[in-house]
Amino acid sequence: ERLAEILDFWRKACTGRTMPTRQDIDPLTIPPHLLAHIELIDVLTEPELRFRWRLIGTHVTTAVGRDCTGMYFDELYPAEDFETVSGPFKWVAENAKPLRWHGTSGFIGRDWQAYEGVYLPLSSNGATVDMIFCGVQYELK
Repeated sequence: ERLAEILDFWRKACTGRTMPTRQDIDPLTIPPHLLAHIELIDVLTEPELRFRWRLIGTHVTTAVGRDCTGMYFDELYPAEDFETVSGPFKWVAENAKPLRWHGTSGFIGRDWQAYEGVYLPLSSNGATVDMIFCGVQYELK
């Protein structure tokens, strides 16, 4: 239900465009019960494609047991987990379309912990994805 609300929020922010800008996502207009489930990821393309955690909601940091705000994926995740973690973000950056993703938290040693997310592109110029707006729901036990 929360993810559907986040997707609806993103769709309304599109206002007839393929994807909204970061400025269209005003945190003050996000319903408070959704804020803990939000992530913002910077998409950097020069000199190569990289991702950096810009904002991570408290639901997510509690579920994974750490706050990686400001960290680059390629500096944070070991090689054996990097493709698994970065794959959905790479797909959104390359296709400029929303993606629903689900799995477990094996990348942090919590294979038992299921999650589901919606990965939603943002673009400053209307064509190139430069940020990804995510909604994530973990099954906390």
